[in-house]
Amino acid sequence: MFNVAIFGKTLRDSASMILVTASAIVGFVVLFCWAMSDMGAELMAFVSKFKFLKKIFEMGLGIDVTGDISISTLIAAAFAHGMVMLLAWSTMIAISSRVTAGEVERGTADTLLTLPVTRYTIYISTSLVWILSALLLGSCPVLGIWISSMVLDIKDSIDMTRYIAPGINFFLITLAVGSISAMISSILNRRGLAVAWVSGIAIVSVVLNFAEPFLESIKKIRFLGLLAYFRPVDIVRTGAWPTTSMIVLGTIAVFCWTVGLLVFSRKDIPTA
Repeated sequence: MFNVAIFGKTLRDSASMILVTASAIVGFVVLFCWAMSDMGAELMAFVSKFKFLKKIFEMGLGIDVTGDISISTLIAAAFAHGMVMLLAWSTMIAISSRVTAGEVERGTADTLLTLPVTRYTIYISTSLVWILSALLLGSCPVLGIWISSMVLDIKDSIDMTRYIAPGINFFLITLAVGSISAMISSILNRRGLAVAWVSGIAIVSVVLNFAEPFLESIKKIRFLGLLAYFRPVDIVRTGAWPTTSMIVLGTIAVFCWTVGLLVFSRKDIPTA
């Protein structure tokens, strides 16, 4: 059910993208922490005086601009920053669709499928690459915050244990995106179309998260978006683990991955 050669080839093909993305996320988080440590508290105090600006910040960073907001809480917004999610999600979509739809679209699937291995083995071996990638990318914001705590002069003491739960939550939502991409890529034969569908699902999640602070009715359907199960600022602020959200994201990931496995193992694949 696992082939080292297929895993190694997929990993080599994706390694440069994974490393560049991981480095970019860590670097961006360090810059974000630097900005928040320098002017974050003053900025939040100013924003809280204006209702519209308050809504903008709630929309963009997932911060509830009420009460006492510490630097540690502000730094947690790095997990949900659009740039971080864009980097992680686009990489996951690219890797998870490389074989299931990419090989088919290029007409090279016949070479891969003539190997003395089952489709189950191909799917599992290639999936392990993007699963490990999700684990790496999920840890990058935590690594960026740790580096910031070491090299920056941050007024508040940073308790790194409070960022473990957001890190796991970020890993699970990234894994869910990869699983959705693997499933849709297994159903479709065109990689471009598969990427478009997965991107559409991600965009819907972002739009629901964007509109929620402005439209009360959106709260009734917010559960349809992945970001409804990802609230890193609240996690750090309260210290409570989002067990329910983690279970939901994990269930989505397992379900979509399994559907992708079953579809890929049985569907007719054109080879030319």
